[in-house]
Formats: sequence, C-alpha cells, structure tokens
Amino acid sequence: MFNKQKFLISTLVLFSSSFIFAQNNCNCDTALQNLVLKIESEYPGFQEKTNRVADLYKNQKSTLLLKVDSVKTQNCISILNEYISFFKDEHIYLQEKKKSDIEVSNQNEQKPQKTEIEARLLTQTIFYIKISSFKYENIVPLKNLVEQHKKQIEKAKAIIIDVRDNFGGTDDVYQPLLPYILTNPLRIMNVEFLSTQTLINGLRDYAVQNINKGAIDSLKQVKEIEDGLKEYKDNLGKCVLYNNKKVIIDTIKLKSKSPTQVIILANSNVASAGENFLFSARQSKKVKIMGTPTMGVLDYGSIREFKFGCDNYELTLPTYRSVRLPNYPIDNIGIQPDLYLDDTIGDWLEFAINLNSINNLG
Repeated sequence: MFNKQKFLISTLVLFSSSFIFAQNNCNCDTALQNLVLKIESEYPGFQEKTNRVADLYKNQKSTLLLKVDSVKTQNCISILNEYISFFKDEHIYLQEKKKSDIEVSNQNEQKPQKTEIEARLLTQTIFYIKISSFKYENIVPLKNLVEQHKKQIEKAKAIIIDVRDNFGGTDDVYQPLLPYILTNPLRIMNVEFLSTQTLINGLRDYAVQNINKGAIDSLKQVKEIEDGLKEYKDNLGKCVLYNNKKVIIDTIKLKSKSPTQVIILANSNVASAGENFLFSARQSKKVKIMGTPTMGVLDYGSIREFKFGCDNYELTLPTYRSVRLPNYPIDNIGIQPDLYLDDTIGDWLEFAINLNSINNLG
C-alpha cells in the first residue's frame, strides 16, 4: 500500500509487552491443536486457501494430529511448521521462543550494519540506485539520498533501480522515488482486514503510542481512537474493507524534471513491500522490469504476533487480504518481469546498461 494508509497498513510486527506474568509452555499435542484453532479462526487467507481443497486440508490436519502423539518435544516445531506449510504463505511464521528479548537485542547490536541503500552515476546519462531492504530504518536514508542526488537524478536520461534480494518492509521507504518514475496516477487495489481482538489491540496500542502525552486533549484523542476502531469491534470475525473503497486512486505530484526511462532489476528474492513497489512502478509508461518472477508474497500482509496459548512459541500472521482475490492472485506466482533474464546472463547491471534502449540515449 502507500503512505496514506500508514496507520493501518504496515508490515511492522507489533509485539505485545515483554512483561510476561505467567508462562504457558504447551506440549506438542496441545500446541498443534491450539495452532490449528488460531489459523482456522484468525488467518485471513484460511477460506481462500482451503475452499477448493477442503478434503486435502482435512486429511493433512488429521494425519498430523495422529502423528503428533509420537513426536518428541524437540521435534515438535517441525510438525507445527508442516501444518503451516499447507498454506504456502511466507507471511505465516512460527518459531520456538528460546531466548529473552534482551539476549536477542544484544545479538542484534553485535551484528555489523550492512549498507542497504547506495547510489552512483554509472554514465553521464544513467543513474543507479540499489535498495536491498524497505525496512523502516531506511525511510530517512532513502529520502536523504534522493534529496542529495536530486540534480543528478533530474539530469539523468535513465535510472536503474536495483531491488534484487529485497524481502520487503514498509511502502513508506520508496515514496520519494515515485514522483521521478511515475507518469500517471496510481490505481491501487485496496485490502480488507479480518477483524480480530489481536488486530484491534495492535492498532489501539500503535495509535496510543503516537498520542502527544502532554496534550490537554489526550483523552479526546483516546476517544477518537476507540471511535475509529468501532467498525472492527462491531465486526469481529468478519472482513472489513478499509475506507469502504475497493480501489484507491493516488495522484502523486510528478517532478517536472525526471529520467525518461526507468529500469528496475528484480529477482525471486523480492517480496512483500518489494513486490508492492513493482506493482506500483509498473503502472508507469516509462518503467521496464527486468529479471525473474518475484517471490509471490503479496496477497496477505500486515503481520502481527498472535498469541495461541503456547508461550514457548512465537506466531506471526497476516491481518489483511487483498481485494484482488480471488481473481488476481500474486502469492506463489510472483510479479512477472517485462524482460526475463535467464541464467546465461551473468552481470544483470551490465546487461541493463548495454540495452539499446538506454545505451543510445542522447
């Protein structure tokens, strides 16, 4: 999605409080039963993924429920993930909870920071931008990079945007690029959220965190938040169409000076917000996507942690489904390139530079 929907649509996982007052560590049989109940009632893709293969799903579930009795505790995660794999959705993620938040934080701090955004002038007429991740931390860096290289981007006849191996993040990151690469308003298919208590609590917590604590009208703001959540609270267990519109037209103010041609390099590791970027960019008349089909993880999104009664596991699930479904699925299909680059092409960037379409720019 795009930045106007920041409040509701994001791939940020809003984890619940780290203060755990009672641990409930489940045995494998209980964990599987609880997981099945959670998926069947709160995964927005459940009906879509099982309607046409109901018997196959029932057999898979029954087989695993019988199998779980003979599984040792240390092997339980494999059974749980075998169940999850039925849905073929990379936005469903389950892992064992072994380390404290402090340990994980310390480990992350020790990891060297990798440069995920870079830019340079390739030739007098071609500018290059590499974006390896659309994670939240890259919102400001990309905005600053575009501003820093504004004159070079405006003077360039072509721009190559390399998003290979970009697994996603938030759509807010790539917004500064859109005025330079689009030629017309964006037509965006909306989403509908499966209303659950987890979703409501997460949206409330996120909104409350952004209240100006010192404001005199903070109580009024809290009431406004609750009023905004009313539709979700009134429709628990049902899908709620965001803003009551299936299609959103986003008219982005275009730059008066911008490249005349845009090439985007993408591969099978481009997913989620990375695919959303391609979905938007390909509507431009001057954009050509080169590479291979993307991963195909775009039909369900906005993941959050869902408690399912077993504190020895962490489960994340999507909270919305695209209204493109079922007519235009992307999951496990991917976004197709305009020009497929097969495995005989070694250096994709060199290939893009040497294309006649940009090599002969005056």
